[in-house]
Amino acid sequence: MVLEVKKYGDPVLRRKTTLVPREMLEDPDFQQFLDDLVETMQVEDGVGLAAPQVGDSRRVCVAVDGDEVHVLINPKIRGRSVRQATDTEGCLSLPGLQAEVQRPAKVIVKALNRRGETVEIRARGLFARILQHEIDHLDGVLYVDRADLSTLVWLRKAGEDKVEKEPTTLDEVKRVYRQEYHADKAEQDLVFDPAGQEETTLA
Repeated sequence: MVLEVKKYGDPVLRRKTTLVPREMLEDPDFQQFLDDLVETMQVEDGVGLAAPQVGDSRRVCVAVDGDEVHVLINPKIRGRSVRQATDTEGCLSLPGLQAEVQRPAKVIVKALNRRGETVEIRARGLFARILQHEIDHLDGVLYVDRADLSTLVWLRKAGEDKVEKEPTTLDEVKRVYRQEYHADKAEQDLVFDPAGQEETTLA
């Protein structure tokens, strides 16, 4: 089943997730949720998806490495390289946007797989970036929190095969998302900024 992807401003994206107890891995409903998470990622043409993005606050994410899909339960980054790398990122919860983000070039991640086995992943390059992006989601962190916001752009279609990049600001993004995705919600029910950060008051 394809699940609804929550959009920037939904408070679930800012909540820290809770650990999944091992006994839950034996629950058919939980295993079905894992299948649904993978299916949703694939239908949305993503390379990763975290449980909060579909409204679930359990510590679970899925991530693609080439042709392999990793289902990670209770993942934690155990090591990061000193060397950093900068590249563009987007997010299914922030559609139509892109920005440059600097992250460690390599990471070591420990997690449980869907069978309850402990796995250690040593990732570099794009896969390392995907893992960091998805694990950030599990801690209520979005890529725009880490991005160089001077590189934040809307991706606008300009013909069948062409995309134009239009510079924007986070305040403009909030205004657009309020109107486009949260028009039926009260202002107090939206959370755009990370915990402890006061949101800019918009006119």
